Amino acid sequence: MTASTANHLWSLDDVLGQGATACVYKARNKKTGELVAVKVFNLASYNRPYEVQMREFEVLQKLNHVNIVKLFAVEEMHMNPKQKVLVMEFCSGGSLLNLLEEPENAFGLAESEFLIVLQCVVQGMNHLRENGVVHRDIKPGNIMRQVGEDGRSVYKLTDFGAARELEDDEKFVSIYGTEEYLHPDMYERAVLRKPQHKAYGVSVDLWSIGVTFYHAATGSLPFIPYGGPRKNKKVMYKITTEKPEGTIAGVQKMEDGHIEWSYRLPHCCQLSEGLKTQVVPVLASILEANQEKCWGFVQFFAATTDILHRITVHIFSLQQATAHSIYIHFHNTVSIFFEDVQAQTGIEPAAQQYLFLGHPLILEPSMKIVNLPNTTPDRPIILISRRPEKLVGPPYKERTVIICFFCVCVCVPDTIVGVIHQYLRIARSLQMYRELILQGYYSYM
Repeated sequence: MTASTANHLWSLDDVLGQGATACVYKARNKKTGELVAVKVFNLASYNRPYEVQMREFEVLQKLNHVNIVKLFAVEEMHMNPKQKVLVMEFCSGGSLLNLLEEPENAFGLAESEFLIVLQCVVQGMNHLRENGVVHRDIKPGNIMRQVGEDGRSVYKLTDFGAARELEDDEKFVSIYGTEEYLHPDMYERAVLRKPQHKAYGVSVDLWSIGVTFYHAATGSLPFIPYGGPRKNKKVMYKITTEKPEGTIAGVQKMEDGHIEWSYRLPHCCQLSEGLKTQVVPVLASILEANQEKCWGFVQFFAATTDILHRITVHIFSLQQATAHSIYIHFHNTVSIFFEDVQAQTGIEPAAQQYLFLGHPLILEPSMKIVNLPNTTPDRPIILISRRPEKLVGPPYKERTVIICFFCVCVCVPDTIVGVIHQYLRIARSLQMYRELILQGYYSYM
């Protein structure tokens, strides 16, 4: 079966997404054949107050940014002129949730892709705040992915059905959102149905962003009660509201068991320690249930912009057999680079010496970082310590291996494939480490 407006036609089988008040379909322009997405509101949506029905149209009309899905037109259904249709930009890569559900991303996105997600969401949210808009339903399913001709992703915020105009110091009392990504204060009222008289500010979006970023980095949610968030709602609320300050995750692995808190991202995620060091303080500061203690958007934008403005210098510590990513500002001096290397390797600046592409790399403390050579993971600067160093090796823990084998034995096929992808990544990185060790020692000798 098909449906249409005056300018667009679609099959009812081409569903891109479905919610309580609307369905999104892949459609084509009747004249040009251009692909678009159409959001068709169902009859239940018209039971909402008129100003609520119009809110999404009004919000989208005032937004114009590369990281927000564009609204092209508002049209009417052929068979029912009262039924409104939003004609929007079609994103060929599906949603961020679709990407995270692919087995190869079972343990989170690759570092380069995570940084693109970070940049796009931050820029999209900055445009919302500049226009006084709070989204209220940030989650991977509402972040669409457009894939360019060069294969590079661009992520765009979508689904502004819950959005409303709200300045930084204003509050609201209505409840929207998806429960796993919902701020604990809103969760208490919306999910646990407890009466309260709290008002909510724009910081509720920051909590949802924190859960989304954690999900993108690790492939899983940060707060998981035994049985899962949907089956154990009271413990879910307990985890999010009673977590110690600075923690970014809490998991209950046994029924009525204790909660295992985490202050860091797991070893099995694909982010380097250098990037984890930058991201974890941001997550800890926005995954804060107390709205008075949670960062505001000014702090959030300052911290994330600082991360995005850093360049990455890849180094390989030869004696330790470890790879490191140093995130540093291009205008910093090499003396700061030496300190960052020491923080990750334990090798003091006086003991550090470097090779690049088989030749000595002489670094003066007063040099600017911008003068360092361009590096990649497989073409790093080789670090050699003038003092004896213990072999450390890649950061693969026995516990991770045990968990992986447990998944293979008891979990669904997609999880098994995800574990296989993880082992392939480990094998590829071990092969790269081997080649770097050989290159480094040949160059040194």
